[in-house]
Amino acid sequence: MTEIQHIKIGEDRFRISEDEVARRELKVTKVDEGVIQVQEEVHGIVALVGATSSVNIKKEELKELIKIVKEEFGWNDIC
Repeated sequence: MTEIQHIKIGEDRFRISEDEVARRELKVTKVDEGVIQVQEEVHGIVALVGATSSVNIKKEELKELIKIVKEEFGWNDIC
């Protein structure tokens, strides 16, 4: 069985109160030959879970995502 590889493409911290800082990580995982999963993890704040979810991607993170899917996952038709 192939080991699933999570690759971090972004990370930052932001202040949410005087004494609390949240940490955010953005990761990409190859799920199948034609499927990737982008995960955003935010630690340090209480969040409500709803029926939808979204991932915030910065311009540099998107560039890194494209680079990884080409180099690590072999998707040569991404432009």
